[in-house]
Amino acid sequence: MRGNRCRLALVMVTAALLAGCQGNKTADAQEQVSEHEESFLSGFEAAAEYSVETVYAEKEEYPELAAFLISYYQIPQEYLSETRYYYNYIDLDDDGTDEIFAFVVGEYTEVPFGDPALILQKDEAGGFTVLEAFEGVHTPITISKNTTNGWHDIIYNEYGRGAEDGYRICHYNPDGGYQTEINELLENMPMQDGTQILSNNLIDDMDKGNYLTLAPRAEE
Repeated sequence: MRGNRCRLALVMVTAALLAGCQGNKTADAQEQVSEHEESFLSGFEAAAEYSVETVYAEKEEYPELAAFLISYYQIPQEYLSETRYYYNYIDLDDDGTDEIFAFVVGEYTEVPFGDPALILQKDEAGGFTVLEAFEGVHTPITISKNTTNGWHDIIYNEYGRGAEDGYRICHYNPDGGYQTEINELLENMPMQDGTQILSNNLIDDMDKGNYLTLAPRAEE
């Protein structure tokens, strides 16, 4: 009888200890869930605080632009039909006149870390003035609502240079344009309001034939 009472007491103590441990685990789990929810909600709220408009490249052929790009990059005739170009109009300095952001994709012009791009301004004679020349970028390009020295910041994904991959924020410097020492390279895409241009899926465009080439279609 005494042995039974001892065994019963031991069982009750063990049960109490297990219940306490389970209670602690439940509390810990709830705390972890709570922290996860707070992190998720914080990220969701942060994402909801900014807005980016998606804009795809213009679809109409632009013969004058194509001719300028051919001349600027000195592209041989045999490469024209396989060299694609994309462009968008964007007012970078808020003066009421759009600049042209042109992007060229092709074997002749590509570099290991991307494809070349130009920021162009149409002059009074109908020609183009180069405001900035990027040796290699990756699309899409985000034109931030944030400005530096009166010009909108430009953001794009940068990789392949042998340096750490990231997102390049180009701040305008009157003494050097967009590619100066005041630029930043961030690990993650900065959360900023803006307009995302040249948003086309380049691989999908290639598969569907949805692109412009430097050689007019009639000559391809």
